[in-house]
Amino acid sequence: MINLDGKQFSPRKNSEGGRVSSDAVFIFQQSGKNFTAEYSGSGFYDGHLIGTFRTETIADLIYHSRAEDGSLEAGQAQAQFSKTKSGQITIKMDWAWLNGNLKTGQSFYEEI
Repeated sequence: MINLDGKQFSPRKNSEGGRVSSDAVFIFQQSGKNFTAEYSGSGFYDGHLIGTFRTETIADLIYHSRAEDGSLEAGQAQAQFSKTKSGQITIKMDWAWLNGNLKTGQSFYEEI
C-alpha cells in the first residue's frame, strides 16, 4: 500500500466543474489503510477528505469544503494511486459532487 502520511499534493489537471485550483495544497495523514487530508486554495476554504484503501492502489473517499461565498460543498471519489519511476506519488481521481452542480469529472494530482 502506498504511504501518504505527511505527503503533500497539488492538482495538475481538473475537469470542468471541479473546484480545486492549481494553487491548492493537500496535506495527508495516514494510519493503516485509512487516511485524511486537509486542503485549501483559491475559491474555497477548510477542505477535508477522508478515505480508505480498498486495494494496494485504489481508495474510496469523501470530501467537503466551504466555498468563498460561504456555501458548503461535498463530494465523493474513487482514487487511483501510483508512483513514477522517480518514486513520486500521483493520484487520479474520478469524482462526483453530491450537492450544488452535481457534476462529475476527473482530477490529477502530483506529490510536491
